Amino acid sequence: MRALVTSSGQRHYLLQQVLDRPGFWSLICYLGAIYYASFILDYRNAEHTRISEHALMPGLVVERFDKDGAVVEYLQGLREQKDHKRSYICQVMKQNGMSCHTQRWWSALKVTNISGTNIYAVLRAPRAVGVEAIVFAVDLHQREAAAMVMAYAAFARQQIYWARDLFFVFVDGGAPGIDAWLSEYHLVRHSALRADRLPEMGGVIIGGVAVKSHTGNSLPHLKLEVNHLNGQLPNLDLLNSMVRIAGSGKFAISPVIYDAPHQEQDGKDSHMLVPLRAMYTQAFIAVVGLHSVMGKYGVQAITVAVPPLNLFPLRKSTRLLEAIARALNNVLERFHQSYFLYILTSPDNFASIAYFMPIIGGLLLPLAIFAYRDWTNLYELVFPRSLLVMHAVGLLSWWLCSTYFSYYTNNPRADVMYMGISTVIPWGLLLPSPVTEIRSLRFFLLLECCLATASVSLVNFSLAVCFALVAVPLMIKCTMDNDSKSRALVRTALVLACHPAGILAVFLSYGRPILGFRKTPVASQDFLISALLRLIKEHLVKNVLHVL
Repeated sequence: MRALVTSSGQRHYLLQQVLDRPGFWSLICYLGAIYYASFILDYRNAEHTRISEHALMPGLVVERFDKDGAVVEYLQGLREQKDHKRSYICQVMKQNGMSCHTQRWWSALKVTNISGTNIYAVLRAPRAVGVEAIVFAVDLHQREAAAMVMAYAAFARQQIYWARDLFFVFVDGGAPGIDAWLSEYHLVRHSALRADRLPEMGGVIIGGVAVKSHTGNSLPHLKLEVNHLNGQLPNLDLLNSMVRIAGSGKFAISPVIYDAPHQEQDGKDSHMLVPLRAMYTQAFIAVVGLHSVMGKYGVQAITVAVPPLNLFPLRKSTRLLEAIARALNNVLERFHQSYFLYILTSPDNFASIAYFMPIIGGLLLPLAIFAYRDWTNLYELVFPRSLLVMHAVGLLSWWLCSTYFSYYTNNPRADVMYMGISTVIPWGLLLPSPVTEIRSLRFFLLLECCLATASVSLVNFSLAVCFALVAVPLMIKCTMDNDSKSRALVRTALVLACHPAGILAVFLSYGRPILGFRKTPVASQDFLISALLRLIKEHLVKNVLHVL
């Protein structure tokens, strides 16, 4: 604390100026953080991407895939054998000299009842002993992508340069399906899924690629999906390699991330759409694709969505997959040399953690300023009882989400709805705080909010920023002393209106269209019900397996 006072024991002049006008300096910090974010997240001011692991050599190999007819044949076979596609895929893989196996999996939770049967084929490396592997995952029900992976597997079987085993996984059931396969591959007991043991496994998975075909009727582009679970991101070298491969002269196809073009289109500059979508998806979207679950097991993976057949030749699409596989085969060791914490501002530019972390510091500094001011004005520090009540309610909510809804509930949908209603109740008001605890309560709330948000930013920066943008002004304004009863009632009503469920409902209805995810907002007559139902579907039911 000596740094905050002078040699005479008086408070430092600059610090005293801040404490005399905390609102003014807090506003400067808050607006300064927003301006800095708009500057640093502009791709014109961001760093240019680069390959740190030079052994990848993306785009330097000569792709030789020439089995266009095999892709068409397998695609036709999948259409004809739609009721027996698993046996058809295994038959094709075995005919091409690879072993093929099936794996049943099912959910162990009461909150959801899903199951499926995965298929995977193994191509053993002729130049190694199987200590490392590469995984290619594709949704079993995406015929075009599955046919392309089958044809490439048949082609790869004839090559002799493989230094790693290749696993071709045809996933049934989306992200839970690949989660079940990976848990058995790594011999990890999954708390939410049960699955058959894998009869054949390999070594450490050096990297993974999830393949799918996207729909579109515009110019062909390569769609890259990067986000892993809970805001994690793959190593930047993996993304850079795919961007380099796609943009090279042999393919000349524009890579697109977060489904957002960063160039000007139709006279409208949308370059900020990429970082905004990056932060939104990192904060609120738990599962983006099959690759998202791979990050849970330490596998660096990305989903590659190739253009449809009517926009891009089959040979080029499969050669694109071949180029990615060759780059992963070239890498000398596990990805570690490039960034894991970054925000993409365009396919070729990014902001590293050293540049974007000051944003959260500027947003949280007002909380620290007001907390320190309250500390200097306290006559006695009293631990408020209502703070214990609020933490107990939070702990109970966590237990209900993680345990009760998973194993003990008999009517999960009704219980989730009851819990949503219970979160609207201001439990802290049920235990009135004495006047002597009010100032201490404010100090603890501001300090805890500041420290907790800063801690979250180390794990999920975007989630912390989205929370701080809303919570910081509300926490400061709604906890100020107010002698007017009418103003206090208005302030209480404002706090209830700014409940997280209400804010998220408004965002889902009017914020997502701004980001381009949905063109029109929800109709006014069913705004709240539709938004809350979408909230439950997208963020509670759909992603419960992966959160657990």
